[in-house]
Amino acid sequence: MNNDFTLQIMFDRIDAYHLSDIREELINVLTASVYRNASGYARDQIIEIWGKIEEEMAKVNEPPTEEQLSLEHPEMLDI
Repeated sequence: MNNDFTLQIMFDRIDAYHLSDIREELINVLTASVYRNASGYARDQIIEIWGKIEEEMAKVNEPPTEEQLSLEHPEMLDI
């Protein structure tokens, strides 16, 4: 991760994928690092949160299965 833009990228992805719970978690970690001098802990947590963002993005970008398509579009079965 490039330290110059890591947090901006994380917040951009959080906003793009509407991950409000992860946004709150990231803000809490950043607040703790600033006010409690817990930068080592914060760094570890930020890396963990980055992984959560990637997982959520993968779920959203996953193509639907054949079963999901047939449930969402039963009219396609008539062909």
